[in-house]
Amino acid sequence: MKPLFTLVIPLLFIFESTLAQTFEIGGQIRPRAEYRHGYKSLIGDDVDPAFIISQRTRLNMNYSSKLFKTVLSLQDVRVWGDVSTTNKSDLNGMMVHQAWGELFVTENLSFKAGRQAINYDDQRLFGAVDWLQQGRSHDALVVKYSPIEKLAMHVGLAYNQSAEKDTGNFYSIVNYKALQYLWTHYEGEKLGISFLFANNGMPQNTIEDGLTVQKTRYSQTFGPYITYKSGNLKVNLSGYLQTGKNAKNVDKSAYFASGDLAYSLTKQLSAGAGIQFLSGNSQVDLDTKDHEFSTLYGTGHKFNGWMDYFYAGSSHQGVGLLDIYLPVVYKKNKLTTELQIHYFSAAADVKDASNPTSAMNARLGTEADIMLTYAFSPEMNISGGYSQMFGTETLQAIKGGNYKNIQNWAWIMFTFNPTFFKSEK
Repeated sequence: MKPLFTLVIPLLFIFESTLAQTFEIGGQIRPRAEYRHGYKSLIGDDVDPAFIISQRTRLNMNYSSKLFKTVLSLQDVRVWGDVSTTNKSDLNGMMVHQAWGELFVTENLSFKAGRQAINYDDQRLFGAVDWLQQGRSHDALVVKYSPIEKLAMHVGLAYNQSAEKDTGNFYSIVNYKALQYLWTHYEGEKLGISFLFANNGMPQNTIEDGLTVQKTRYSQTFGPYITYKSGNLKVNLSGYLQTGKNAKNVDKSAYFASGDLAYSLTKQLSAGAGIQFLSGNSQVDLDTKDHEFSTLYGTGHKFNGWMDYFYAGSSHQGVGLLDIYLPVVYKKNKLTTELQIHYFSAAADVKDASNPTSAMNARLGTEADIMLTYAFSPEMNISGGYSQMFGTETLQAIKGGNYKNIQNWAWIMFTFNPTFFKSEK
């Protein structure tokens, strides 16, 4: 065995050295300071605002050849001061953000397996949630196939366990139990069309014969995402339906519709308009079906206002949302300025506490967001922003707090993306 071993190893190195290879080590250091005075929910009377500084630190290693590609991304996420200056261990510690390998079977077919961020289209349903310091990643297998140059097809599969087991499949983590999806995309010269189908399985614990039994309840989300570009005009349209069961085994019947456009007025200035509608459950006319649309695993911070009042880890009692917004973007040299105005309304009835048989005014409020980003170089930038919510009594009814108080949020963030080492051959 020893002569064979000593012969094979050098041959492997010779074979690998004949292939094109890229190896890169990079990182990210991203501290962010925030002043929260009505962030995610209306601040109440005699409540002090919060000021925090959080930080993401990542070490990224990428290797690729014609045969395969691997990515390893380690990260530490902390709030300044969550451990003492003489700590022996961290509160959260180092964690794996991504660790995956992709095997290229042919030029058109590959298998990608491991812990990975999953992004599709505008990230409404699947996104990396990069605003969160920890981000989002999945343990999944993704099969990629491209039968022709402009057509891509992805099949994703995931099945989760809370620990290595010899018997049983009980899942104790707040997460999906199983997930399967199909994503197809055609990219033309002006027109892009995607179609997504996701079968999302959530665990539900029930009592049967005095014993706790877990069953997986599946909901289905499906629909198109369409983009159109012509000259200075960009248009995005999307619509999704949801059926099946929710995590409580209630029939699901929900929908989402969105449309927006942006027009470049000059090389530096663009303006646009958009609308999103997410169905919800009425608090007045109760129904046996669940009409609240779930945004699954999307990047919530990107949509419906940057103060994260809706669909960004922040509940508003399932009444859905109508969001009409006006974005303006100005870019000059290294400075980018973004301004957004949002007008929010409930998509379903909000119950009037003083008269439970009637609904309150659907208007929830108006939010103004501004963000400035200055890129010193491709590897370093500084960004900051200010937002203010002008809430209503209806928003207070579903979120709490006091809408008459000033509701604002301000932040500043430094982003360093160094490349420590890169080798190509």
